[in-house]
Amino acid sequence: MPGFFSLSAENLVKSTVAMKVMSQTRSVEWTKERIDALQTLEVKQLRANAIRLNDPEIAERCDEVLGWRPRGGGPGSRIAVKPKSSTPRVRKKKVVETTGDSA
Repeated sequence: MPGFFSLSAENLVKSTVAMKVMSQTRSVEWTKERIDALQTLEVKQLRANAIRLNDPEIAERCDEVLGWRPRGGGPGSRIAVKPKSSTPRVRKKKVVETTGDSA
């Protein structure tokens, strides 16, 4: 009786083929349309995961989707900065009150 963890050559080939099919399935699930439906931060995270898991097809699709998106902040990404006025700002002088009593 062989050990519990020993694999025959046939089982090893089957498991290797199954892993290849599984990794290909993962790439098929992430279409450009599906990636485009994600928010930019989610696309960046998906790209990082694809690189970490050695899936260049998904990383490439993420790059393509990110390339279509505008760069820079959208609404709520940063505090809005008011544009400067072209006219100089006039400072108001502080009025010092004096009382009529003199010593």
